[in-house]
Amino acid sequence: MNTLGPRSVPRLISVGYVGLVLAVALADEIAGHPSALDAAMTPAAFPGSILVLVSVLYPLNLLAGDDSFEGESGFSLLTPLFHGTGALVNVLIVWAVIAFVRHFRNEARRSGR
Repeated sequence: MNTLGPRSVPRLISVGYVGLVLAVALADEIAGHPSALDAAMTPAAFPGSILVLVSVLYPLNLLAGDDSFEGESGFSLLTPLFHGTGALVNVLIVWAVIAFVRHFRNEARRSGR
């Protein structure tokens, strides 16, 4: 029987979260952006989607010389990709916080406190 190791479960949860956000964002795009799914996608990828928007998409838009920030009409895979990268950034933020807490805990133990 194949059992999961202690580090496999967080990876599976992370991959499942990113995959679920991508799947729901793609379904939202295919359905034509119904308001119920739009309302669910914003908190699902927050704050990572905002970081991607401000640090990547806005500068690329300004460098390309396009001054309009209006969305395209019709089908586009950019929106699901945007939400998926936001979810991935969220996973990386959680990973960094956990790594910092583990490092801080190990340093506190090593100092003899």
